[in-house]
Amino acid sequence: MSYPSKIKPITYSDAVRTFNSQDVQEDINDACGKLAFAMSAMMGKFDAISKQMHTIDLLRHTAPLRPKWDSLKQDLAELLWQFRTNSGVISGRLKREHFPECFLSSSSWSSLVFCSAVLPMAARNLDVRSGRSPYQHESLQVLQTYMSAKHAALTRSLSERVFRLSARLVVFLTEFTKLIGSHTVNGQVEMWDVSQKLSELDHQTNEVASADITHLLFTSSRMVSSAGRAPGRSKLTRKPIILDGDLTNISRAYEHADRKRNEVAHAQYSAQLRQCRTNPLAIGHTMISSFLMDEILTSESGLSLYLSIWSRLRTDCSDIFHWIKNPVQVATPSIISCYAESGTTLYLSLATALDVYSTGVDPSVYAAERREPR
Repeated sequence: MSYPSKIKPITYSDAVRTFNSQDVQEDINDACGKLAFAMSAMMGKFDAISKQMHTIDLLRHTAPLRPKWDSLKQDLAELLWQFRTNSGVISGRLKREHFPECFLSSSSWSSLVFCSAVLPMAARNLDVRSGRSPYQHESLQVLQTYMSAKHAALTRSLSERVFRLSARLVVFLTEFTKLIGSHTVNGQVEMWDVSQKLSELDHQTNEVASADITHLLFTSSRMVSSAGRAPGRSKLTRKPIILDGDLTNISRAYEHADRKRNEVAHAQYSAQLRQCRTNPLAIGHTMISSFLMDEILTSESGLSLYLSIWSRLRTDCSDIFHWIKNPVQVATPSIISCYAESGTTLYLSLATALDVYSTGVDPSVYAAERREPR
């Protein structure tokens, strides 16, 4: 009897080679560019819904809806701008810049970037085969300062802002659906179903993060697939990336979210078949539900990538720190080995992709409504 071969685990060096291959870099860059475009387009969609709310207000069915909808615009603008800011901050903490060999004063260590300062300094400890490295004290100080800089704080703040805005949009859609229920509109049952499914999707899309290298590959692959790249055309999506073992619960969370997303799409299609295409209320419901779906999915894509990068970086820094502190007892971290062998790392291609996202966002789109993040 033959048995299926066990899936080979993804190693750190496998992931480094994957992220540094040209076609994968192009795929992630393309996905980040499309994500920036999709998020920028949300401001135009918001304004279109605002005009539709004004049309409905003219019918005098209820208290004015447009002021309630417009009250969300500044929150949306701040959210989208914070996505752009996050990309710039993460890229700036990772990517290669030019630094002098003497590595700056201790007062500026917290502003070091990982690939050009922290990692090369740590790798110098490989030269010492045994005993105490002359660079040990300096390296430990740099790592302690870098690790305590709370790099992910802005991403955590962004995550909270995403969930707040999504919750407010769900409330608006629910109240709007109740308004539809008090008038004779075809497809009321189907529209209620859409609203309910979207509320469930919002609750299903939780903050998911893991330091496992497989999860970083998975979130990148998921983003590339969401951008519309055919699975067989990308090295990153050609073979499914399996989240098993300690990642099983995360895999189930993604499966549940994907199942709920498909249910929303089916409910939206059923509602549109039943709706009167000239009814202002039905048109408004379709626009709002589509907008909410876009907001949930684009936010999930960006947040998952940010959180997986920070989680992996924190783990790499911790591994390096313990290795430098106890070089005899602790094995050389994979990130150090890969850097010493090929001069490559996970993070430069990811930083470049985040730069693509940042430059793909037009600041003027948010200028009128944006204020500094709270």
